[in-house]
Amino acid sequence: MTDSLLSIRDLGVRFRLPQGETMAVDGVSLDVAPGEVLGIVGESGSGKSQILYAMMGLLAANGRASGQVLFQGQNLLALSPDRLDRVRGDALSMIFQDPMTSLNPYMRVGDQLAEGLIVHKGLSKAEARAEAVRMLDRVRIPDAAARARRFPHEFSGGMRQRVMIAMALLAKPRLLLADEPTTALDVTIQAQVLDLMAELARETGTAIILVTHDLGVVARLCDRVVVLYGGRVMEEAPAEVLFDAPAHPYTRGLLAAMPRLETVLTPRLGTIPGTPRSGGSAKGCPFVDRCEVRLAACTTDRPPLRDLTALGPGRRAACYLTGAAP
Repeated sequence: MTDSLLSIRDLGVRFRLPQGETMAVDGVSLDVAPGEVLGIVGESGSGKSQILYAMMGLLAANGRASGQVLFQGQNLLALSPDRLDRVRGDALSMIFQDPMTSLNPYMRVGDQLAEGLIVHKGLSKAEARAEAVRMLDRVRIPDAAARARRFPHEFSGGMRQRVMIAMALLAKPRLLLADEPTTALDVTIQAQVLDLMAELARETGTAIILVTHDLGVVARLCDRVVVLYGGRVMEEAPAEVLFDAPAHPYTRGLLAAMPRLETVLTPRLGTIPGTPRSGGSAKGCPFVDRCEVRLAACTTDRPPLRDLTALGPGRRAACYLTGAAP
């Protein structure tokens, strides 16, 4: 992708544990275009969130990242903490999974929003607070001026997530990272939050990387999807194409397990046998132990992530049964 806003190349994330080193992300490469909404999906432990944390410099103390994360011409993995701080909260923002633990319980909501504008944009306190109220109103917080003077515990879960969206978008970032932003919300509030993110992304031109295990969320919001398993990319495709014609056995398994209206007639959902692998392996396909169509080569050789141009533009899959034989 020549006009990429973000280019990730061979990203690896390793953690030191008492029993040895484990790899959570194994050679991930992907691109994000300006204004695009990219979904990263997979089961818990597949490495989705660690990609975002590596980009933001927020890995746990026992973690380390390798490879390149090129954002606006800078390798985020090579930046000093001071230079990375200037990028975070300005051109790059993140919405975390749990807004209650992400907001400071001792600061009023308006002050928390204003703080980023004071630090990154050089606004006065009065100017920053006025901008914060305007953004709270924009994300449909009722009586925004009064609510800005309240503390996080005085907001509902849906309202707190709207506050996090407002905080992330206040500095007009080029790229927004969203880590399971609707997990704790009921379906009605979830739909409102997703629609709000899509609307603000269209208005501001902000690109979004959405990490989720919910394929319904992906179908509603994303332009393109990357399917992750065991820290590796299994498949990549435009969202509509992925749902209509998945190329990888793991993707087909995920889609078969997703509730649909037609399951009223056939109520049994599909399942993927076995348990998820939480880290990469030195050889072979990480999905081999759970795959019902595996070949002998799948246990010994890592399937390359092939371009599937014959099946349509923007498609890739790491499977020997898709494309040329091994």
